[in-house]
Amino acid sequence: MAALLEVEELNKHFGGLHAVKNLSLTVERGEVVGILGPNGAGKTTVYNLLTGFIAPDAGARIVFQGKSVVGLPPYRIAALGISRTFQLCRPFVGLSVLENVVVGALGSKAGEGADLEARARTLLAQVGLAGKEGVPVEVLSYGDQRRLEIARALAAKPALLLLDEPFAGLGSAEIADLSALIRKVHADEGLTVVLIEHKLREFMRLVDRVVALDFGEIIAEGLPEDIVRHPAVIEAYIGRDGDDATAGATSHAA
Repeated sequence: MAALLEVEELNKHFGGLHAVKNLSLTVERGEVVGILGPNGAGKTTVYNLLTGFIAPDAGARIVFQGKSVVGLPPYRIAALGISRTFQLCRPFVGLSVLENVVVGALGSKAGEGADLEARARTLLAQVGLAGKEGVPVEVLSYGDQRRLEIARALAAKPALLLLDEPFAGLGSAEIADLSALIRKVHADEGLTVVLIEHKLREFMRLVDRVVALDFGEIIAEGLPEDIVRHPAVIEAYIGRDGDDATAGATSHAA
């Protein structure tokens, strides 16, 4: 059986900056894949290319469930079964929490003859927002906005969920809760997940496989316990940033 997602020769230039370089990868059905890299490595640019927010350079191949998505607009790609969250929460201000989730299902397969409001309420309960359905979205705490992002992405019943730094700005307890939620939706819905995250300790607990990027290209790929010891990954994090992020992750993986 073909991989759920196949990417070959993905490139993106922004003027003289080669932001993504000859990137090729596959994501199998049911995997949880982590994309690792320091700031500026091109991780979010890859998401934007996969979801049609920006167009790749000529020659790229992006095939999802056997169909090419190169050149399709974001709403068409979402309708095919790819949902994403963003680094910065982007709720629809002026709508309630419930309405935000309902909007996430519009135009998708989930909206075909389904009771969208009932599904939205179920998802809100699943992410821990039951009782807040009528609350204006702009008054939610940051942690609740993160949960709402995931509920809205799940509303479309995707086959592939792309999470962009879901733990950013959260405390330890919130991270633990959100991590448990990601595990639950992965298990309960048979969802394939690709995850970008800088909170490496929780990241390494969640993912089955890691793809490490630096300056827009893949520098390593493999199991979490191998990646945190990979010389190129250590150089990308410690050699440039001088932090102890990979060291902490390594101690956990040991």
